[in-house]
Amino acid sequence: MELARAGGPQAALAARRAAILAERTDPALTREALHLAARLDPLDPAPRLALARVAAEQGDLEAAKAEATAVLNEAVDEAARARAAFILGEMARVANQAERARIFYETTLRIEEALLAADRADPTAARWYARARGRIAELDATDGAFGPARTGAEGALAMLRAAAAQAGEAPVLAADIADAEMRLAALELDEGQAASARRRLAEAIGRYEALAVTEPEEPHWRGVLSDAWALAAEADYVRGAPDAARTAMDKALQARVRLAARHPEEAWALAGAWRLRAALRAALGDDDAAAESLQQARALAETLCLRAAGAEAPARFFIHTVLDQADHALRTGDFNRAREAADTARMTAETFARDNNSAVWFGEVAACWDRLGETARGAGAADKALDAFSRAVEFRRIACDRRTDDVQFARGLAAALIKFGDASLDSGALASAQTAHNEAVALRLRFVDAAPNDLGALRALAAALERFGLSAREAGDVDAARGAWEDELALAERIFPDDDEIEALRFRAIVEAHLAGAGGPHAETHRTASLARFDALAKAGAMTEREAVLRRKLWGG
Repeated sequence: MELARAGGPQAALAARRAAILAERTDPALTREALHLAARLDPLDPAPRLALARVAAEQGDLEAAKAEATAVLNEAVDEAARARAAFILGEMARVANQAERARIFYETTLRIEEALLAADRADPTAARWYARARGRIAELDATDGAFGPARTGAEGALAMLRAAAAQAGEAPVLAADIADAEMRLAALELDEGQAASARRRLAEAIGRYEALAVTEPEEPHWRGVLSDAWALAAEADYVRGAPDAARTAMDKALQARVRLAARHPEEAWALAGAWRLRAALRAALGDDDAAAESLQQARALAETLCLRAAGAEAPARFFIHTVLDQADHALRTGDFNRAREAADTARMTAETFARDNNSAVWFGEVAACWDRLGETARGAGAADKALDAFSRAVEFRRIACDRRTDDVQFARGLAAALIKFGDASLDSGALASAQTAHNEAVALRLRFVDAAPNDLGALRALAAALERFGLSAREAGDVDAARGAWEDELALAERIFPDDDEIEALRFRAIVEAHLAGAGGPHAETHRTASLARFDALAKAGAMTEREAVLRRKLWGG
């Protein structure tokens, strides 16, 4: 830096060398050196690109955007402009600005395409083209366009392999190939191709392990290695290899433990890995191992939350971790543990709700009361369940009042009303049950009107109509019950176009059974139709015990 500050013909080179040497130990000096290098040699875009990268890594996104935008708009070097566009795309992607990210990635593609047209043997251009194409594939997958996503991901991998065959597999190219294999593996898992996904992940894991060995001071490699092992565990689970899934998940956890031991900022990712392990072990039926994993995640999240001194994101992570613990305890019948966990989450959430008065925090409080209601219901405490679900509705309503334009909060209110209505029905508060279920129907009808082809909204409306019918019948309003179930049956045509599906048979059979029990001029027709569908379910071996009971009642006329 002394040489760079002194000026002279070698000052720009000295500044760049100073930036490289200082990057790991002195971030401020690194940025000063890069600023000086950019000023001393304004025609060289490399210092400004490095400055954009370093600023982004340090969290100064505005400075990073300014430097990358300047290179994109002003640089003569087309390769540098492509890098700048890619950096801008990455920042937009992290900020959940998908369309803006797509624009920048497509800009990178166009620039690299022109460079490849001039020199097809340029491995650097091929690599950056493949990177941008892979990112666009990820955006396509997020949008549900899995066909284009698969095509783009395969094209990116093919181009990277061709570049490796031509120029050798340097570490940077090995990393890109590993990333591309992981991307394709995730898409194949979504398509149910678990065996193929596992093979791709083995390729990616081998490369990440080699990079972790050759570059031990770079924490990124152990991070992505852990992610790859976690995805491999999912693939093993899907393909029916439980022991392999346990081993893969433990390797993912070990990578995170080693990383967090050397880099304390990685402790949050370690807590997430414990939660992921808990989910896998619970799915495999290892309830004790899942409970232990959640306890580890909770202890770590609580420590990190205390260190964060009132920051919102850490608090929400802690709350969700403790609610995961409550959910697992509920599934395994440990109601005392579930109650303690849900109440701990509630107290934390209420503190932040009082301090921030925001819809998000009122929604978190409502989620905690919902778990307390589920716990009380599971333990047979009907009055406590009713009180908890009532409070959940109250806080959901407050959240909706603060975010009237947010559909997510309205959906949460509708779900809370269904549970409160069910609890009211169990407690004999029939008028409250009917009112709550009716409001849930009205809310969900609005969602269907806004998105008529949304299967999720249609199913949710059908569930609300069924619950309203049950509460109306118990309250003696048989006409209202019949009307609700007729509306629910009419939704079957939109939810299940194919009547031969098992779920379609089950849906119609149950609703028609309700209508048969409600009487009216078409009751016998509904009874006959319901019996025929239950018979088809029985022949297919898909009838549940509850449906068998309903079928016997229908036989009795």
